[in-house]
Formats: sequence, structure tokens, C-alpha cells
Amino acid sequence: MQRDRKALRRERMIREVAGPVWHRMVRVVPLSFAGQGRLVARVLLASREAVIEALKPDAVFAVDTAMRLAHGVGFLAIQEVQAYLVGTEPLDRLAAAGLIAAEDHFDSILVRPWPGPTRLLACRVDELPPSRGVQGGFRVVTGERLGRELVGTVGPRADLFVLYEKVEEIEPSASPGVASTPPSHP
Repeated sequence: MQRDRKALRRERMIREVAGPVWHRMVRVVPLSFAGQGRLVARVLLASREAVIEALKPDAVFAVDTAMRLAHGVGFLAIQEVQAYLVGTEPLDRLAAAGLIAAEDHFDSILVRPWPGPTRLLACRVDELPPSRGVQGGFRVVTGERLGRELVGTVGPRADLFVLYEKVEEIEPSASPGVASTPPSHP
């Protein structure tokens, strides 16, 4: 019971400190990157940049990778590659070129608090999600989807949500992926 009360106090404090940002953020409908298809993790054997360049014709980049490609900054400390792919051919091609491991890695946790090898986290889908082109010819998820993926990946992190709104140049009154009815607040 004490643990639950402590968690409730912490959540209440975060809501109060974040103020209007909290209200905008909790109205966003979260989207789980890993839940969109079959998540495959492969260890990078080459530089992150080389893997991203090799995936350019096949992938729509997501989550932190999309943020870094579109704006030069990311949400997560570890710089892994997150991308949507159709089929296994791009993974096989990168493995044959020696850019990624040929075998799936057992650890497919998207945001992990422990160290480990840098990975490609590929969500295999039937159809690529809506995307936009950014500098360098890369395709990344739309701004609205990026906000939904952020909340679905890291949860209610007002600091990261403010960064997202700032770089996407979103007016505080217009939130992406807003639920049709505002949530009730206790």
C-alpha cells in the first residue's frame, strides 16, 4: 500500500509540474512501435549510419531514429535503429553485406535500462506506415505518428514531449493523435 501511495504521489507531482503539457500529452493516443507487426532485433556489425543508409530504399524510420533523421536530436540515450520494413529481404541483404548479424538477437526490448550491443529494431509489417521525406532522402514516420510513438514508447514524459512539440513546431493548442474525448482527471 505504501508503494502504491508513493507511486500515486509521484504521478500527481508530475501532473502538477507539467501542467498544460501533461494535459496535451495524455490526450495523445499512444502507438506501440513493437505492436505494429513482428519485431525483429539484429545486432549492428557496422556503424549506425551505414545501416541507416543501406535501409534507405526499403524502410520508414520510426521512434528515435525518425527524430534524429528529421531533426538531428533524439529521445533515447542509446542510438539504435528503429525502422518499419516489409518482408525479410532487406534484413537478409544487410546480413549478407556484413552490416547486421544474420541471426535474430534475443533482446528485443525497445527501451532497455541495461547495456547491450547496438541493434537494429525492425518492425516487419504488411504495409509501410504513412511517411514523409526528410533531408538526405530518408523516409520517416509523419509528425503526428512520431508523437504517438513517443508516448507509446516512453510513456508520459513531459520533458520529451516538449522537445517533440518544439522540433515539430506544433502549437501547444494542437496536439497530435488526440483522443476524440478529453480524459477525465481525478
